[in-house]
Parts: sequence; structure tokens; C-alpha cells
Amino acid sequence: MGKRSLYFRTAIVALLLLAMSGYYGWAAYDAIVNQAIDPQESNEINTYTTSKTVQAARGDITDRYGNVLVTNRAEYVVTLDVDAMGSEENQAAVVQRLIEICKELDVEWNDEELPVSDSSPYSYTTDGNAYLTRDDDGNLTQTRLYQLCLAVRGTSDSIFWGDNTTSADELMSNMADYFQLDGDLSSSEQREILGVLYSAYLRSEEVTYSTYYFAEDVDIDFITMVEEESLAGVNIEALSVREYKTSYAAHLLGQVGAITAEKWAELSADEDNTYNMNNTIGLSGVESAFEEYLKGVDGTLQLTYDNDGVLVDETYTVEPQSGNTLALTLDSGLQKVAEDALAEYTEQINSMNGGSAVVVISVEDSSVLAMGSYPTYDPATYNEDYEELADDDLLPLYNRALLGTYAPGSTYKICTATAAVNAGVTDTSRTVNCTGTYNNSGTPQNCWKRSGHGLENLSAAIRDSCNVYFYTMGAEVGISYLTETAQAYGLGVASGIELTESTGVNAGPEYSESVGAIWYQGNVTSAAIGQSDNQFTLLQIANYIATFVRGGDRYDAHLLSSVKSSDNTEVLYEHETEILSTVELDDAAREAIIEGMGEVIEADDITDFEELEASGIKVGCKTGTAQINNNSQTNGLFVAFAPIDDPEIVVCSVVEKASAGADTAAITAAIMNYYFSDEATLERVEAENQLLQ
Repeated sequence: MGKRSLYFRTAIVALLLLAMSGYYGWAAYDAIVNQAIDPQESNEINTYTTSKTVQAARGDITDRYGNVLVTNRAEYVVTLDVDAMGSEENQAAVVQRLIEICKELDVEWNDEELPVSDSSPYSYTTDGNAYLTRDDDGNLTQTRLYQLCLAVRGTSDSIFWGDNTTSADELMSNMADYFQLDGDLSSSEQREILGVLYSAYLRSEEVTYSTYYFAEDVDIDFITMVEEESLAGVNIEALSVREYKTSYAAHLLGQVGAITAEKWAELSADEDNTYNMNNTIGLSGVESAFEEYLKGVDGTLQLTYDNDGVLVDETYTVEPQSGNTLALTLDSGLQKVAEDALAEYTEQINSMNGGSAVVVISVEDSSVLAMGSYPTYDPATYNEDYEELADDDLLPLYNRALLGTYAPGSTYKICTATAAVNAGVTDTSRTVNCTGTYNNSGTPQNCWKRSGHGLENLSAAIRDSCNVYFYTMGAEVGISYLTETAQAYGLGVASGIELTESTGVNAGPEYSESVGAIWYQGNVTSAAIGQSDNQFTLLQIANYIATFVRGGDRYDAHLLSSVKSSDNTEVLYEHETEILSTVELDDAAREAIIEGMGEVIEADDITDFEELEASGIKVGCKTGTAQINNNSQTNGLFVAFAPIDDPEIVVCSVVEKASAGADTAAITAAIMNYYFSDEATLERVEAENQLLQ
């Protein structure tokens, strides 16, 4: 090849390169200048961006030693964005394939909102569907159905599926035409697709604002198959859902759930409202009482889709912030023992004709160490078990420890003794002769020991639970001072607990008048032994005894110990004990009453505490047998504290329809045996050391 030929070919290649460079340069100039396209944005021409709120995880709930009681777990759900699915025909095709995947993998999907029967011939349904109501004339009113069908949010009739004269068959036919469903599909298959699209369109057209979850708690196999299909507008999202690490304390921990319409109206009226309708909120128990601490701060996620509706990028513009960590005063080990004791002994005591409850509080600060109500339930399966629980005659959903009120029976006699000493009508040396009957009230009233106790002083009257002694004290003190003392002890008044509680009732003319009854002066003697209209909660009775043994200062009963930020770097709240009232009582009288309570176990031949007392821990207690149902049955109450010389805990239990208060001692003994055991002491020391690290 000659040089001339080489130069010629080189020139041709150079001219071609120059021409190509010129062409692409012109194209770039045209795109940038004439069509105003930013080169850095040219790759985003076929994408669109939207954003959504990401609900923050709720805070954890722990016991006093940091053991986690309630936390969160990730649950994967499927959501649909019809706007990203393309044409109506494409929307139906996507949903059809999604349903096919569900059937292949045996995954349930949500299809309960379209108020139409499952297959042809179609009819409108109302059972279990909140979107259908009937007017005053009994005519069917498809409220949200026709809001959507008539496209009330726009002027276009492109979404018109029918009007208020359209039959269910006509509606389904119109919807099938609108979405261009495959004619080879069976009527039930068409109904499945249209049911899903209906739910999606409710949100797309803003008829309702709650998120539609096509499927919930899906597994990795389902997620993998859906992602492999790259179905436009189908998104897999991770939700934070509550997970219970204990099957105990159900009545205390409570439940979370969706915001009701009534609650939303209340929240949205607040100008500082930070909730949206998709938020989970505390509905009961600790979850509700401490909602302000447990609720996190929602985030905002920016989503970018390509032209085919496939998600290509997601970025947080606002990171969600988890809720705070709550430390309760509960001892989870003690809580388990307390509830197990109720379950073990209640049926033995009353043959399951009624329920039972127990409260354990700290004498040091009136913090709740354990609180159980029986029968109970597993908080983790509350939703699945709800109908069965709600229909149970023994009311397992009812928290007897806080909501139940009971006549205190003879446990009230410490209050009567305090009032009598402070009123100056008795002291440690005065005696009353119990012949078995009290005759000074107009109508003879019997002591439980019909043969009588003989001469009884203050300490002996407590030990023997002598009714005649306390009839005498009540009559001399009077109902006014008796009630004043009871309220100072916290009986019949709010305890301070953060959860919902019953207030209870103090017997007297004021209450009798409020219920249209007549108060007779002779009723005071019945009130003095814990009968008449006296009705208190177990927590009130427990805190009353704690107030007495600690010297008279009544502290606020409480369940919340502290609140820390989710990363544990900041303490946001720490409980400070509050003195709600003070009951004065001279030391000699207090010691005499405690001495009497220390002799009850031997006097009543209670054998449940033999092991505990053999270890050197003496127990002070008081039984209570309260008449109910027109005196045809009794409730058994038992309140105890230990050690008697330096009290740490108070335990109060009740078993409904028990024959006597002493019968319930086994429940308290099981709790105290654990609390003072080497095992429990070691667990507390290890837990406290762990918290300090």
C-alpha cells in the first residue's frame, strides 16, 4: 500500500470522526439550549417522585430491672399504588398476578371492603362491612361505595361505575368493563380482582385515608417472588408492630391499635396534633396511659419510580425517631409468681365460681411490684382471642385489681382502731367484754364467735378479729370521723396509680343519699367492721396497710419508674414519691396493732407461712370475710406484710365467693416465699448490677 493511499484513508476517517463529533455536539446543544434539559438530570426524564409518612417505632416497655416486656418487630406488608400501575387494564393485570402469587404461596390477602357477595349472582352485603348502612326507611345506603362510584372528588365521569339504582350485578359488570378484565376469568376471579382494586381506589380517590394493606406479615418467599416479578405499583414495606416478651401482666400492659373515628376527631381538633390516621395508638393499660412517651416522631420517605412504575430509589428526607423506653416498677419474676399463684389456687378455693386478684406493693415508696387479675389472657393473642374472651362469664378482660371494688371485711379494722385511738375512745389498755352479741345498736349484732371472746384489748381484738370490740369502737367514734380516717388512709379515694381505677365507696349518709337510700345511725357498727356500703379496690387496701406500717405517710401508688430516650442517653422522667396524706397514730397503739397482726397466723391456724417463718421472716396479716349477695355468699380477702419488724412488701389478695379470708393465704404465701427466697434476691442483685453497667 502506497503512502498516498494511506494518507487518503486517514483523511476519510478523520472527516468521519469530525462529522460525528459535530452531530453529537449539535444534539447536545439542542438538548441543553433549545430544549432546556440539564445534562445532570437527563437520566431522570422518565422518573417521578412521591413521598410518604413512615411511622416511628413505639418505645420499649421494661420492668424495674430492665427486662423487656414489650418491644417491636418488623412485619412486612404489601401496599398498592394504582397511580404507578399505568392504565386501568394494567392495574387489573398487576392485581391478577399478585393474587395468583398469593394462591401459589398460600398467602391471605385483604378483600373485605367491597360490599358485594363473593360470586355471581352478585348482591350487596352488609354483614361485617362498615361502609354500608340503612336509612330510616330501611333502604340500603352504600355510603363510601357510591362516593367512589360517582367520583365525588372530581367532575370527570371516567370512573363512573353506577348510581344509586345500580344493582350489584350491574356494578360488577361496569367495573369489569372499566378495568378491561379478561373475559375468560370466572366470576369469582373477577370479584377477587375488583375487590382489591376497589380498596385501592378508595385511597386513590381519597374517599378514605387509612392505608390499605393488601397482605400483612408476608414472608421472604413471598417478598422474593413479588420482587422478581417487578410488578408496577406493588410495594413491600416494613412496619414496626408490637411484640410481647411476656405472657403476663396483660391487664397492665394493655393494647395498641388503629385510631378510631372518635379519637381522630379529638386529636385533629388539637392544633399541635402530630398524628395521622395511619398511626397506631395506645388503647388501654400502660400503652394508653403513657402514650406521650411511647409515641415516636414519624419520618418522611421520598420514593422515586421509573416510567414502568418500578421503585428505583428511596431516601429519607426526615428520619423517624423511635419512642422512649419506659421502665415500670414491676418485678417481672414476682409478677409471674403472683399470676401463677392465682391460677393454681383460685379454683381450689372457690371451684371457679368467681375470679380473683392480687396486688403487691413496696412499703418503701408504694410502687407496684406485681398486680394480677384472674382469669387472664395472653396479650400477644388478644386480637385473635377477643370474641372468646369477651363472651367468657368470668370476665377475663376485667382487671379486678384496679376496677373491682370489694367490701374490705375485717381488713378494715385497722382503720377503725386508728380512728378510735385518735378520737380518744380507746387505747392499748382499754378492754371490751365480748359476749358474742352487741346490743347497743337497736338490733342485736353478732360476733363471728357466737360464744364470745371475753375481755379484749386493742391488740387482742385485732388478733381475734372481734366484731363486738369494733362495733363498740365504731358506735363511739361515729361515721364522720371513721370516714375521715379511711380517706386519709386512701380508702375510697384515688390512689395515684396512672392507669384507670375505680374510686370505691365509703359508707355513710352522703353515699346513701346519692343512691336514694336512708342512712341509719345503727349502720355505723356494720361499717366499722368493713361491711355496710364500704367498697374499695385491692390497690387501695394494699396501700392503706403500707401507709399504716410505714408510720402514717400515704404515698402515691405508681407503676412508672422512669423514662429514657430510645438510645438511653437521656433520662426524661424519674418518679418522685409524693405524700398524699398523713395519718397520725401514737407509737404504742401502732405497735399493739402490729403485734395483733403478727399473731393472726397462729390464732387462725394458718399453715401456709411455716417455711417462711422458719427462715426467720415473721409475717403480719389480717383476714377479711366479706358478705355479698344478701349475705348468701362471701368474698375472701387477705392482706399481709413482711418482715413484721422492718416491712418491705404488702400483699393483698381477694378470691370471690371464697368461704373465708384465711383460705386465700396460700396465694400470699407463694408470693412471699419467692420474694424472700435466695433465688429472687440473687436475681435482683444481678439485675441491679446490670443496670449500673
